[in-house]
Amino acid sequence: MKQDPYYKYLTAIILTGLALALTPPVHAKERVKSHAGTYTTSDGKSGTLQGTTTRSQGQVDRSGSITNQDGQTVTRESTRTFDKAAGTSAATSTTTGPNGKTSTVATTSTKNADGTIATTGTRTGFNGKTETLAATTTVTDTGLVTTGTITGPNGKTATVASTVTKGPDGILKDTTVTGPNGKTAERDLATTKNADGSITRTIQLTKPDGSTSTRTETIVPVPAPARP
Repeated sequence: MKQDPYYKYLTAIILTGLALALTPPVHAKERVKSHAGTYTTSDGKSGTLQGTTTRSQGQVDRSGSITNQDGQTVTRESTRTFDKAAGTSAATSTTTGPNGKTSTVATTSTKNADGTIATTGTRTGFNGKTETLAATTTVTDTGLVTTGTITGPNGKTATVASTVTKGPDGILKDTTVTGPNGKTAERDLATTKNADGSITRTIQLTKPDGSTSTRTETIVPVPAPARP
């Protein structure tokens, strides 16, 4: 079961910085939200997905899974913690493939005096090799801009540039990864909230050879169980 090869960069480098830049609200009481959905791809593949987000004071926990048409499942568990007073955030996540192998990410973010967010971390892939990560996020009038580097176990470096734009119709996230050979890959994500409360996510990948693939997800909130 192939996974989005660039999502690891978006997750590892950007998410903790974005969360800190957006200053998540403090929840005195635990809040749990679940969702379920389906996806289709431009090459005729399909599958299902589900997830749960638990928010409490200073922390967000997420668990989710995606299952393809062959019954193969990938799961992901993540935790993000925030210290608003200190201006810091930390995140860990574990992705488990259908063969039981895991990939882990650990990042920390700090808000600088000029308002930018500095994020550093590591990612250990399914092959056991580790990459180091470093990025800076800047808040703009329309969203966020993040630039960073990924240094592989062989010492070679790739660069990442990501822009998050919030508009009346939803959120756009565009990420470009430039490898040490100068070739680029792009990941464009458009998220739209529909009138019926569902969410549509369209993810387009452009590979270094110029070929593209698209995955479209439809996500529906799952109502909380009635209290006894």
